[in-house]
Amino acid sequence: MLSHVSGVVRAMGESRGPEEATRVLCEAVVPELADAAAVYVDGAVRHRVDPGGRLPPRWDGDGIAEAALLDGRLLAAPLRAYGEPVGCALLARDARRPPFEEAHVLAVGQLAVPAALAIHHGRKDRRQDETLETLQRGMRPGDPPALPGLEIAYRYKPAAERVGGDWYDVIPLPGSRVALVVGDVMGHGLAAAAVMGQLRTAVQTLASLDLPAEQVLHSLDEMAQRLAAQTLTTCVYCVYDPVLRRCTIASAGHLPPILLGPDGKAEVLSPPRCPPIGLGRTPFETMEIAAEDGSMLVLYTDGLVEERGQDIGVSVESLRRRLANGTSIEALSDEVLSSETTDDVTVLAIRFRGIPSEHVAQWLLEPQPTAPGRVRGLVRRTLGPWGLTPMIPVAELLAGELVTNAVQHTQRPITLRLLRTDHLLCEVSDDDHRLPVVREPGPLDEDGRGLYLVNQLAEHWGTSRVAGGKTVWFSLPIP
Repeated sequence: MLSHVSGVVRAMGESRGPEEATRVLCEAVVPELADAAAVYVDGAVRHRVDPGGRLPPRWDGDGIAEAALLDGRLLAAPLRAYGEPVGCALLARDARRPPFEEAHVLAVGQLAVPAALAIHHGRKDRRQDETLETLQRGMRPGDPPALPGLEIAYRYKPAAERVGGDWYDVIPLPGSRVALVVGDVMGHGLAAAAVMGQLRTAVQTLASLDLPAEQVLHSLDEMAQRLAAQTLTTCVYCVYDPVLRRCTIASAGHLPPILLGPDGKAEVLSPPRCPPIGLGRTPFETMEIAAEDGSMLVLYTDGLVEERGQDIGVSVESLRRRLANGTSIEALSDEVLSSETTDDVTVLAIRFRGIPSEHVAQWLLEPQPTAPGRVRGLVRRTLGPWGLTPMIPVAELLAGELVTNAVQHTQRPITLRLLRTDHLLCEVSDDDHRLPVVREPGPLDEDGRGLYLVNQLAEHWGTSRVAGGKTVWFSLPIP
């Protein structure tokens, strides 16, 4: 008879999970009570002590849902928690020992209770972990898209195995521009990650509206006060224009970006000093820099440079010197990420490449009835030398329709711009702030078909408010 049931029960109750609890059970009954023992969960062995190989590798415990089976030298006991079966225990004796008795069934039944509870709570914890992991994967920044006019290098490492409060984003904007975002929510763990997920979604939504950089941070600040009271977030938001080769930067309490010139000279930039997101009633300002082809902008969170006992300004200067001395962002990031860190680490480096001027064409048109016909001719004469002759019929039709709409709603000159990257982009800008809405025209309607055609034939199209009016654009894939 097992002499220390209470001690074994206590050990299983104090175990750190089902693996340890089932091990304690098997090792407690062998050899004092049985010559072999195994615990089965979902038909497979969770733990076994079976020197002679007497027990099967899989067993679903058929027939023992309610009471233990006693069959001479084989004892099978169900493991049940809160009325639900979670597994079974199987014990065996060899022929040199007397058969099991009812007292043995009672002893094993006492051991089955804590083992079943450990398995039940282990399953519950695993399901919670799986749910949490699914949510975390949804919040974790993914690979940035490949975009014309720039090259992207990035590294991301949360302080723990799970995502924290850091994030980055690369968001395409109209006109082949791109928004670059790095943010850091104060704190760690799930609470910071939840706030990060909300703010990241808000930034993506605000960016899609093509708001100025300072307005994005202002709107994000207002949202943060509603979403996360008493939580501060630093964020840097940049907009790069590969045609104009300019970059606008707005910072909310974030560490300063570093600009590495084509000649290798590194400079710590000084955007206007603005408080972090979440304080409210804060005006945000921007700075604009020349984004020369071949130069690189480095955005990062404090986990990359922070060292205990060292002023953060000294750490940023150390990073600048290393970049100036030729340390690649990949080597630098890999070095940091391979070490143990107590904070999340995020690095986003963008090398500016620009869009060649020969791939950009722009005109200013008077809003006259002849403007659509002139536009169709301009499109034909531009796309031919660009090697895009097969695209001319659709491109000139859609460009003409956008200009026709603009002529009807403005008295001032209209701007037409064509860009050739991995897509053909056509933009029509005017001084009317009203954004057009696509609708399916009825059989007797005299207008409304232009934007409907654009919606049907273009791969993508959109509208955005700009200083002094609006821009309507469409893109077509280049064969």
